[in-house]
Amino acid sequence: MSSSSRRRFLFGLLALAPALGFWLFLTNARLHRVDAVTNLVETDVAIDPASPTGYAGGLRNLIVPGHNNESSQWIIQTQQMLAPGGDWRIREVRYDNAPVGRTVLTPSPFRWWLGLLAEIDHWVSGRPVGISVERAARISGPVLQLLLLVGATAFVAWRFGLWAAGLVSTALATLFPFGGSFLPGQSTDGSLILVCLSASGVLLLAGLSPGRSAGASSIGSVPLANPAAPWWFLAAGLAGGISLWLNPLRSAPIIGGIGLGGLLIAWRAHRGRQSDVTASLLPWRYWALGGAVTTLATYLLEYSPQHLGRLDLRVVNPFYGLAWIGLGEVLTRFDRCLLPGGTRRDRRVLAAVSAAVVTLIVTPVVLHATGAYDLFTADPDAARLTNLVGGPIAENFWTWLRNDGVTLTFFASCLPALLVIVAAALLLRPATGDLPAGAIATAFGPAFVMLGVSCAQLRSWNEFGATIPSLLIALTAFVNRAPTAKFVRAMGIAGMFLVLVPGALLLTREARADRHAPATELEVTALIERDLAHWLARQAGPDGAIVLAPPNLTMALIYHGGLSGLGTPFPDNKAGFLASMRIAGAPSADEAQAVAQARSLGYIVMPSWDTFLDEYAPQGTADAPKTLWGFLRTWRPPRWLRPMPYHLPQVAGFEEQAVAVFRITELQDNATALSRLAEYFVEMGMMREAAAVALALERSYPADLGAAVARTLVARAARDPQAFGRAIDDVQAGLARDEAENLTWDRRVSLAIALVDGDCLEQAQEEVKHCLAEIDEDQLRSLTTVSLHRLLVMTRTFGLKIDNPQIYLLAQQLLPPEMRDRR
Repeated sequence: MSSSSRRRFLFGLLALAPALGFWLFLTNARLHRVDAVTNLVETDVAIDPASPTGYAGGLRNLIVPGHNNESSQWIIQTQQMLAPGGDWRIREVRYDNAPVGRTVLTPSPFRWWLGLLAEIDHWVSGRPVGISVERAARISGPVLQLLLLVGATAFVAWRFGLWAAGLVSTALATLFPFGGSFLPGQSTDGSLILVCLSASGVLLLAGLSPGRSAGASSIGSVPLANPAAPWWFLAAGLAGGISLWLNPLRSAPIIGGIGLGGLLIAWRAHRGRQSDVTASLLPWRYWALGGAVTTLATYLLEYSPQHLGRLDLRVVNPFYGLAWIGLGEVLTRFDRCLLPGGTRRDRRVLAAVSAAVVTLIVTPVVLHATGAYDLFTADPDAARLTNLVGGPIAENFWTWLRNDGVTLTFFASCLPALLVIVAAALLLRPATGDLPAGAIATAFGPAFVMLGVSCAQLRSWNEFGATIPSLLIALTAFVNRAPTAKFVRAMGIAGMFLVLVPGALLLTREARADRHAPATELEVTALIERDLAHWLARQAGPDGAIVLAPPNLTMALIYHGGLSGLGTPFPDNKAGFLASMRIAGAPSADEAQAVAQARSLGYIVMPSWDTFLDEYAPQGTADAPKTLWGFLRTWRPPRWLRPMPYHLPQVAGFEEQAVAVFRITELQDNATALSRLAEYFVEMGMMREAAAVALALERSYPADLGAAVARTLVARAARDPQAFGRAIDDVQAGLARDEAENLTWDRRVSLAIALVDGDCLEQAQEEVKHCLAEIDEDQLRSLTTVSLHRLLVMTRTFGLKIDNPQIYLLAQQLLPPEMRDRR
């Protein structure tokens, strides 16, 4: 490294300081928020190093900000990868579309990145590696941004100068929504994609620089004299190939935009009447070779040998490598055709290669349009501008503008587009020696393409942000070379800094608000769903259970409770999604039961705050109230479903919400099903519904002992002495007929409770002895929380005990902590 390059490098590190301070401020505020929300409600989880998650029962504790299902999935898959016997490439999962599972085609690099951070945390702290994955998810985004900040700033300072380094470091820290893509707790591969795309653009500009000694002032000149250019282009292709590996549909537009930039360079050279043909030619074949070889290598690394025949265009495959080679050849031949000395052979080859590239691009689109191949699957996150809580969600740019109007968020996102307009104006200028046309064209192409894509889907503003560092470098080179006064050049640099100010203001405002704001509705929902998942996991036992719930809640139950589910909000899980819709929207209980049994379904969960299945499940039927979901909403469960009482934790803002949990059981007789429903209503404080069921039991099943027990409990809760007297008399009559032997174990516990309430203590003691003699783990989990608590109270009151210490410990674990304290 020369002395001048060394000075630029050191000055670049100084330029990094403000951006690094801003990164520290944002990261500290956001991490504080993630930890504060996660610890807002106390959880009852025990550490278990043998568990893949690090917690007993496969539970997870971290609250993922923004209910980011993709992040939850990355955490689950990384823990699966690091578990004993785990595969370094996750190709199958069982947590959704259960019990069949599904194929996973998502690429591995981000799992490896999370796994690397988790292993470091595990080695340093000694935590179980499963918990270390949660810890890694907290910091994976910020660490990636830090590495990008330091690496890019040092590199730009070395190759392009201090001002370019200062602008790039500021942009990487403050661009919005790009700067909000590296959030603590929301660990997604989108952050890694942005790093690779940013690196690809900057490396291309390094190839356009005549050499280290020339510095930033001559970047992008035509003709070129950089012997290292092919290697820089090869490195840019490598970075672009990795981004294509991560997500082709998000990366391909930028690769195509680079191709547009290459065409503009050739057009500018032709317009400038360059006489030296070879001097202006750029090593596009090296760029294409780097990208194509990386594409093929990553395809083989990721999917060999079992999945090589599956050429899904949503993931990396050789098709993209062929298209890339064709694009490189088009750029090379187009360059030669436009400049003096171009031959007919060049033009024929250009026409042939262009036709091939067009065919490669058009074929999958036609297949998709005709329904022969599913290329584009609806991505629910494509309409989301940013993962920051409260960020805009709209179908496209115009819908966003119409709904929200001109706000600071709008300014922060759109103001950098002024740089694209400036670059376009410079490219339309007559060719002069002060214009670094090659650099501007190379940076303009992908920025222009992504600006258009961003108008179609909001998420692409993040990829647009990845093109801005290259554009800033190119425009800085123009300002440095412009034959104007220093004041004018300083104003140009200042103008580029000003474009970044709204993003800095917005991110600062969001960070300060998050630090002191009360929990949002989405955060409270996440806390509730975590508690529900932990409770349901304890009820299900060590073997777990398969759950039917709305897709978002299903993912929360899978993530926090280690359970399995059917439908989740992932495009690859169509089979599980359709199965959940078929069960919930079944026009008869028998059809729903058949599908539920085929799927080994264990529980159905119906939250009041998520009405997805209420809206979509009945779409295939003419009478929505007569679907299974409609029956459950009106408290008419079929006899193979038993309601299980669950009380939401007391969290401000959620007092009016509720959740109904139904357990799949053996077919119950009508009296038993209604009796359990009545006791459910009592435990949930729904006394009007409980009274109605008790009246139906008295009229329809006056001589049934189980019905009399339920009526007793309802009357006691309603403080109705007359109804209580009639019910306890019917209980005694049933005992006289020796009908207690016909009751299931949980109904005999209810019988003991009813006898205690009726002051029939000797009979109650005998029932408790019988229950303790037959108690086991499955029987214990069949009890409601109140029934279990009262069984333990009666056991202690009558001087009895549970002989099996494991059963006793399980009974404690099934109770909430506040009830354990009262025993």
